[in-house]
Amino acid sequence: MSRDVLIAIGGGLLSAVAAVAFLGGSAFSLLFGYFAMVPLMLVGLGLGPRAVTIAVGAGICATGIFGGIVHAGVFALVQALPALVVTWLSISRVPQSDGLAADEDKPTVQSWSSPGAALSVLALLGGFFIAVAAISAGDGGLRTQIDNNLGEAIGLMMPTLSDPARELLVARLSAFFPGAIGASWLMMAVINSAVGQGVLVRANKNLRPTPAYVAFDLPQWTTWPLIGAAAVALAGGSVGADGLAYAAYNIAMVTAIPYFFMGLAVIHSLARRLAQTKAILFGLYVVLVVQIWAAIVVIGVGIAEQWVGLRDRKNDDDDDGQQPMD
Repeated sequence: MSRDVLIAIGGGLLSAVAAVAFLGGSAFSLLFGYFAMVPLMLVGLGLGPRAVTIAVGAGICATGIFGGIVHAGVFALVQALPALVVTWLSISRVPQSDGLAADEDKPTVQSWSSPGAALSVLALLGGFFIAVAAISAGDGGLRTQIDNNLGEAIGLMMPTLSDPARELLVARLSAFFPGAIGASWLMMAVINSAVGQGVLVRANKNLRPTPAYVAFDLPQWTTWPLIGAAAVALAGGSVGADGLAYAAYNIAMVTAIPYFFMGLAVIHSLARRLAQTKAILFGLYVVLVVQIWAAIVVIGVGIAEQWVGLRDRKNDDDDDGQQPMD
């Protein structure tokens, strides 16, 4: 058995241990659970797709043996799937056009794929899972099931809360509960992959260079799931609507996450041209923490970049403003 295979199996087992530790309920176990994907990312981004496939298989088998089939399924969806998607789409090269006519004798120029491709695929999968949950929901639909489960959970955590207050809290939490879970899953994948890549870079074991965040972009098809979900949601009525509209609102929330990162990339790119770059970015992140509407604005910037090209327009304006040198 080769060294890489042993490392891959070890990474999968370590990830499984961290994921199962989540069941402990303590603060440290929750932290282990949140970063349980890191060993898989280390294997994938350091050794490649074949190794991460072995690691994922080892992790699923381990969680199945010690936690049962349910925990194995949760591990496969929450931890293993993002690691596979990120590795397979990140450790690959894509053709890059140089703007010149094709030359059969000239080798095709290739570049590393943008991390936006992996994030877009994960967002699409997150929306798909919400759609499946809505279709397979029993009597009353997905919203009713979430209301009931949240009501029971809040009742156990806050037994002194009055019934009207509990119902109001449940209604507010359940409106975007599936979307919040999906968005958290995407954020967890982004953070774990960034941590894994950072560790590998420090150890000089990374397979690909860390991509420049200001150059972050998304595939063109990313727009259509968001537009489709938003159209269905708006046609269904208010945010509190049930049925198909409820699923569509939450799918739109998940599929908008890639544009949040796109918007941040645009703001980072534009802020670099100003004198107080760090102060501007610090203020932005402070506002994002305290005001949810700021995230919506950033998503709007990302969508505008996809359709209009704000960074390209800024570059064109800068070029137009330059005077020819004598």
